[in-house]
Amino acid sequence: MVKHLRFTYSLALSAVALMALAGRVRAQTPEGTVITNTATATYTDANNNPYAAVSGSVSVTVGFKAGVAVTANTPTPSSASPSTADTMTFTVMNVGNGTDSVTISENISVAGVITVTGYRLGATTYGTLGTLNTALATVAIAQGGSITLKIIYNVASGQGGVSTVYTLTANSRRTPATSGNAASTITPATTYAVATTPDGSQNVQRLPGNGYSFTFAVQNNGNGNDNIDVIATSPGSPVITIVSVNGVSGDSTRITLAPAASQPITVVYNVANVAGGSVDTLYLRGRSVAQPATFDDGFMDLTVIKPNVTLTKAAYLDDGVTVVSGTVVPGQVIRYRFTVTNTGATSASNVQVTDALPAQVTYVSTSSSTGWTVSVTGQNVTASYTGTGGVLAASASATFELRVSIN
Repeated sequence: MVKHLRFTYSLALSAVALMALAGRVRAQTPEGTVITNTATATYTDANNNPYAAVSGSVSVTVGFKAGVAVTANTPTPSSASPSTADTMTFTVMNVGNGTDSVTISENISVAGVITVTGYRLGATTYGTLGTLNTALATVAIAQGGSITLKIIYNVASGQGGVSTVYTLTANSRRTPATSGNAASTITPATTYAVATTPDGSQNVQRLPGNGYSFTFAVQNNGNGNDNIDVIATSPGSPVITIVSVNGVSGDSTRITLAPAASQPITVVYNVANVAGGSVDTLYLRGRSVAQPATFDDGFMDLTVIKPNVTLTKAAYLDDGVTVVSGTVVPGQVIRYRFTVTNTGATSASNVQVTDALPAQVTYVSTSSSTGWTVSVTGQNVTASYTGTGGVLAASASATFELRVSIN
């Protein structure tokens, strides 16, 4: 309804302007008019006798005076970005005193916003100004007459909120120095859209610790420049603590993005020393400053991982195969087998086993100790795992044996 009222108002203004121009045209004497001025003289003699009147006349012919007026019928056309085949209309009127024709030129104040694709005169659309002006050379506009031109244009992507002024100028062909012009301002409507990725499925696993980072991507999917607030959250969990966003201490900052542009946003965070298997989610929201209701959340799922080392100890006969199931006697050699297993989700480092041998046994030797460094001082045994670089992988086991004699 508002658009209809604006359009009606625009037409009314155009009609008033054309009527005023027409009034001025009617006030001008048409070209070629012969203006004759005749004067008459009467006289008498001294006796007051009248004589025939005498007259004299002179004539002038009215020459041509150019006059061109242009009216923008759609001074502020509504356009989207992108869009195609939008139109704006201009009326070119001959306000001179004789028949004339015109040539058309144009100017676009800000390049890259619109592209003119055609010029419609009557039922014919011309692809260029050159072909339009060739056609206009044969279009005679009578005194007070007018022609209507429709300009067809496309609006480029990413131009929301960017204004450009289209100016149409008409020059008299008979007196090229005489011209008129009018302008329409095109400001494509701005749309807002934000996308934040990724959206989970990363299976991020972290040990308790500080200074971890995760990088999101925030993209402006609107059609104009936008300021975007980026806000990191980890609601309802003691696992993740946010340290900084995009290099700025705290949980949020603001960036500026051109349409279709994207920017990586790195969130630095700490992981608390909680139970292995604890889970949390790190969210990053990209939110339009101009239109705060427009936002998008990306997120990263995190699981806390820890090593979990178990130690089992068994006694075998000296053959290393048979488990001691009965009694042993003094002088008999048996083997203590130590097995360390990492049942956690990540590797264990600095694995060390200490054992205080009972007073009833005497250390004899070490066997099956590949990957271990074993030292025995008196009854005290210390074994350090050195296999695979000293790192016991998740689900891996390592074994060594001590041979001892029963006292």
